[in-house]
Amino acid sequence: MKVEKIRMEENELDLLAGLNNAQLEAVTETEGFVRVLAGAGSGKTRALSHRFACLVNEIGIMPSNILCVTFTNKSATEMRKRIHLLTGDNDTGYINTFHGFCVSVLQEDSYAIQYPKSFLVLDNSDVNAMLKIIYEERNLSLRDMTFTDALDMIRERKIVSEPDYYKNMIAMSQEALKEKYEKATETEDIIFYGYLYQEKKCFGLDYNDIIKFTIYIYI
Repeated sequence: MKVEKIRMEENELDLLAGLNNAQLEAVTETEGFVRVLAGAGSGKTRALSHRFACLVNEIGIMPSNILCVTFTNKSATEMRKRIHLLTGDNDTGYINTFHGFCVSVLQEDSYAIQYPKSFLVLDNSDVNAMLKIIYEERNLSLRDMTFTDALDMIRERKIVSEPDYYKNMIAMSQEALKEKYEKATETEDIIFYGYLYQEKKCFGLDYNDIIKFTIYIYI
């Protein structure tokens, strides 16, 4: 028992070695909600990887019960490598990007948003094609609004001025959204509601929708 205790203490020291005071606090705090504010290059991936390992090795939580989400695929891959080295286990839990995780949730529970499991994740070419259709249908030109400005406007309305837009996408039928689009007279409204209609029409979701729809499911 004494030898086993010494090994556990040495393992814990290895997990905490090289961490500064702020990182140490983030890694070892296990009760309640913990929020850590950190800038670029401050060791976020390092702290999260060590926190994961501490939860597994010291607290005994199964890796499969831990979710890690980050912004880029590169960061997710790096985190998997670090956790594997720290825990010595091939099971590194569920590590993904925010959007990758949300897509998984939506595919699993797509019925909750009345979308098929095979919904389309819109890329830049899809979005531009949709805008082109709207401009042609409503006789708009780039003088009215450039595609870049249109995308900025759509993003601003979805995130800031109309954050509940997704409720219309879920609740309203395709025909109702089409009518809202066709009755719009202002350029911004034409483009915005035309965009929502085109999304509904092809069961497409852009990156903002993916986050919003996932939050809707959880709430």
